[in-house]
Amino acid sequence: MELLTPSARQLSAYGSSGAELLRAALVQEPQDGFAVDVVRLAARGSIGRHPTPPWQPFLIVSGRSWVSGPSGDRRPLRAGEAAPWAPGEDHASETDEGLTAVVVQCRARSLSDVEVP
Repeated sequence: MELLTPSARQLSAYGSSGAELLRAALVQEPQDGFAVDVVRLAARGSIGRHPTPPWQPFLIVSGRSWVSGPSGDRRPLRAGEAAPWAPGEDHASETDEGLTAVVVQCRARSLSDVEVP
């Protein structure tokens, strides 16, 4: 299982100020099955272990999470970090305090950046 911290950049277009853009996904061509979902988990909530058919980055927007890949080892994620699950990769997530995350489903890998140590 990979964990990433997507790069953010200042957004100044359109007269914007104090704005930062954190790219969750970039799709270069039309994709069947492409979806972007916002997931909210209540305190002590979880998403059970399951495989994902497409690429599925799980990007934490607020809160904290524990995620696990095929090995079952739990890894912490916090706001601004992501777990990009590969097609067929078994995974699960849970939270003690609650969280909001963005999940992008796409047949092409849509997120890559610096790995979380």
